Amino acid sequence: MKVKTSFKKIANAYYNVGLQRAQLNDLTGAAGYLKEALHFDKYCTDARNLLGLIFYEMGETADALVQWIVSYNFDPDPVNNRADYFLEEIQRKTAVIENDSELVKRFNQALFIAQNGGEDFAIIELRDITKKKPNFVKAQLLLAVLYMQNGDNIKAGRALLDVLEIDHNNPQASVLMEEVKKLTGKAEIENAKLHNAFSHRELEDGDVIIPKAEKNTAIEKVAIFIVIGIMLGILSFYILVLPTIKKDYTNELNSSIAKNSTELSSLNADYSDLQQRFDQLSSDYELASQKLNAYEQENASFTSMYEALNMITEEFNGGNIEAAVDDYLKIDRTLITSEPLLSQLHGVDRLIVNDAFNRIVENGTSGWNSGKLDTAEYYYKLALQIKGDDPEVLYLLARLYQSQSRVNEANELFDRIVGEHPESPYAARAVDARGY
Repeated sequence: MKVKTSFKKIANAYYNVGLQRAQLNDLTGAAGYLKEALHFDKYCTDARNLLGLIFYEMGETADALVQWIVSYNFDPDPVNNRADYFLEEIQRKTAVIENDSELVKRFNQALFIAQNGGEDFAIIELRDITKKKPNFVKAQLLLAVLYMQNGDNIKAGRALLDVLEIDHNNPQASVLMEEVKKLTGKAEIENAKLHNAFSHRELEDGDVIIPKAEKNTAIEKVAIFIVIGIMLGILSFYILVLPTIKKDYTNELNSSIAKNSTELSSLNADYSDLQQRFDQLSSDYELASQKLNAYEQENASFTSMYEALNMITEEFNGGNIEAAVDDYLKIDRTLITSEPLLSQLHGVDRLIVNDAFNRIVENGTSGWNSGKLDTAEYYYKLALQIKGDDPEVLYLLARLYQSQSRVNEANELFDRIVGEHPESPYAARAVDARGY
């Protein structure tokens, strides 16, 4: 008990941090803390509901539904758990669910096309997807990567900016944005602005500016001094200064060449490192995209089965028993593996196998009593599709056949009752009716 209490305290601590990160629009960071909270306490519905809201905010409607359904199954009380409210809101927006499902399919198709050399077509498709759903983070990230591959770094930066406005600290977007800044020269401009902001110094009180002294000299003397000075200056320039300038210029030129060579080698090394990092990012993104594709397909199957089971319940409650049974018989049970769907399926099983089955048998008997033999046969056969080994329904259908002189069909069912259900009270009745 102490361990369980400790785990709940740890889960609450993670949830509180996740809530703070979510309030700061750090959705990826918040999701990480909330997953840790659920690791220590999977019944923490507050953390699960908030994680669903984060998924929904990032355009992951199917993931959000999964979290809310699981949360609702853990605690269906609407007073304590907001999951019921979120699910009702989503169900009222059927057009939104259909639109999101269509956009996910189009995203997967665009990803497949991009992986197989169709980057231009994928960009067109992704632009339309992000226009219809700007908060679809995965689509924005893929669009940015494709823009970078095509050298259109300005558009890539815009797509990444859209991601960072939704999720301020998205790690993939942050890394790619740094690369875009380097490729567009934005990083150097930002560094230069920072350098200039701190490099200028104003005069202090102790600083003194010394003016040059003025000389009062006669005009003639000034002219003579000027001429002599010019001649001496020219002579000194050719004898003393010019050789030094040539030497300094040659040394400076050689130094500049060496410096440029060093910088060029460094740039080549940086470019090689950047290319390796980009290749690694592309590889990681491709692997993540493959996992995402598999996960999206699984979520699409989950949503489809969830809607199918809900439809059966609605049809039954609305009195359309036959449609409910028909849809129930079409369910592919091999696709239902998750705990929430299995729980929902068990409820539908009880509804159809018990209530619907009994009503259908009653409808068959009512039809027989009123002389509607075709109606009775239809309902008895429909009941056997639900429970094919029910001895009572087998006996009633056999007697119906017998009343219509369909002897062979009746005897086949009588033999089946005796062979498969010898302990049933209908076995003795079948023997008497068969006339062994």
